[in-house]
Amino acid sequence: MLFQSMKINQVTSAVCLFMVSAMTASLSGCIEKDYDLGDVDTTIGLGAGMTLPSNNSTQDICLDDVLDLGDNNFLAVGTDGEYNIDVMDDDIFTAHMWVDEFAVPSKTYKGTYTINLGDFAPKSPKRHVRLADDDINFNAPMVDMDFTYPYKSSQISRLEYVGVKDGKLTISFAFSNDLKACLSNITQLRVSMPQCIVCGKAAYKGDSIALSADNMLVLNNVNPAEGATFAITIKGIDLTSKKSDGSYMTFTKGEGLAFHGSLLIGVTVKESAVDFDKVAESKDLSVSGNAVLSRMLVKSARGGFTPKREFGRVGGVSLRNAPSFLRDDEVNLDLYDPQLNINILSNVPFANKMTGAIVSKDMTGKVIHRIDVPEFSYKANGESVISVRRRPASTPSDTTVIVIPDICDVIRNLPDSIALIDLVGVGDDSQTADIELDKNYRGTIRLSVASGIALADDAVVVYKDDYSGWNDQFKDISFVETVTDGTKKIEGYLKVISHVENKIPAYLNLTASGIDITGNIIPRDRLEVEVENAIKASHDGKTPVETELVIYVRPKDNEVFKTLDGLTFRITMTAQDKKTSEKVTGVKLNAYHQTVKVKDLKIQKYGKVAIDLN
Repeated sequence: MLFQSMKINQVTSAVCLFMVSAMTASLSGCIEKDYDLGDVDTTIGLGAGMTLPSNNSTQDICLDDVLDLGDNNFLAVGTDGEYNIDVMDDDIFTAHMWVDEFAVPSKTYKGTYTINLGDFAPKSPKRHVRLADDDINFNAPMVDMDFTYPYKSSQISRLEYVGVKDGKLTISFAFSNDLKACLSNITQLRVSMPQCIVCGKAAYKGDSIALSADNMLVLNNVNPAEGATFAITIKGIDLTSKKSDGSYMTFTKGEGLAFHGSLLIGVTVKESAVDFDKVAESKDLSVSGNAVLSRMLVKSARGGFTPKREFGRVGGVSLRNAPSFLRDDEVNLDLYDPQLNINILSNVPFANKMTGAIVSKDMTGKVIHRIDVPEFSYKANGESVISVRRRPASTPSDTTVIVIPDICDVIRNLPDSIALIDLVGVGDDSQTADIELDKNYRGTIRLSVASGIALADDAVVVYKDDYSGWNDQFKDISFVETVTDGTKKIEGYLKVISHVENKIPAYLNLTASGIDITGNIIPRDRLEVEVENAIKASHDGKTPVETELVIYVRPKDNEVFKTLDGLTFRITMTAQDKKTSEKVTGVKLNAYHQTVKVKDLKIQKYGKVAIDLN
């Protein structure tokens, strides 16, 4: 999956094809057709060093014409002509991540407050003669609402806010009999909630009443004889800071929640509503408060979250349909800058940190090579590309580059497949996110390979091809045979010479053998084919470099020509010249602009050609 191979196909096979075609054409003309020697039973040696010029030259042959991509899903040619690996995993792996919801149990609070109306009794003995109807105000804490909840989640590291579903605080006030007897009306009853609680509206006697900005509920004209009961909707709790009224809630990872706050009461009455005669006789002027905080189901939160998810094998790219020239034992896919892209599309509202490993596998699924990938992150709510590369690179903002110099080790000897394994993800709590608890957030992970093709230092790609069907041209060739000390020797060989102009940024190395009419390789002890020199590489993929290429065809017995049907070539493309150690690396292969041209091809025949005059 990981780095698509170059379809280095017939770069030099094209060269050889032109050479051999010319060679066979020349051979067909080497018998002097003007002779009519009848039935003379003899052989004639025509001498050595006979040169048969052939002015064969080719036009520039584009790399696209000699690289047979065939039916593959590895390589594509871009509009600019560059060869690109473009492989996508057939399967999209879908993963889910969530943070568990939790509930704070119901709490009940009770409190009592005494209204000291006697402190406001008139000094004048004429108690019922008053110049004004003044307000009498009382303000005091009524109920302490502290609680703790030991929530030991490993999925949450910090909290700034929790959102509550169906949260409600129901409050009841009951007035003592003595207070009822001496107080006919409460002008205003004020109830202040802890300011860290985010409240909705209150329901009171069928009315919906909004609280003030500082969480105060105001009820007007409350009859002490009836008491007062109301319910306030709880939307959430703010954990960012301690509020001006001293209320707060904290969260400590591994311990849980701690809440501190008080329910405050305020009362305003008119002096005219107080029977001070009865106040003097009263023993209990108290207000009793009962507050029930319902079970709070926490359904949303803001903070840092660290849910963890382990995955097994995540996707993979199959390489089993690779062409045969990438399956040779000598192949070394040492690419200049191969890259594996992990494409992630996530609606998770917080970033995630991940670790894992890239592995190559054989056909049985056995791991051949493993490279651990250091921790990386993918962003919240969007698409991220994690590009594992051999070299640093500038990239778009949605791409994170991880440089692993040894990444080519995964594919040097083409595996059957490449996959991600041991993938572990955990929420990145360095970022603050708003989430819904218990929601199944979804992310997809898909592997792809997308990069241009350029060779690195040790790259070797091998191609084999046969050219046959030429037996009619070869079967009548015969050189003079001599025997010296019992050893038979063929007095001749063929020499093919040409000049090759190469714009391909790679060295082309040829070896060849003869093949017979059944397609089998002719052993070297019967026919030896030797190729001198490698075709030199263009250093920039644009400027042609010329190489003289020489091929020797040396028969070991004349019988070999009777079955010789052609040649089989083994061609290797390398980034490095084996003799000089010169290198051409990092230049992308281009289908249209990189060419090979063979010119001034000629055949030289050395030795003694035997002609049967029978």
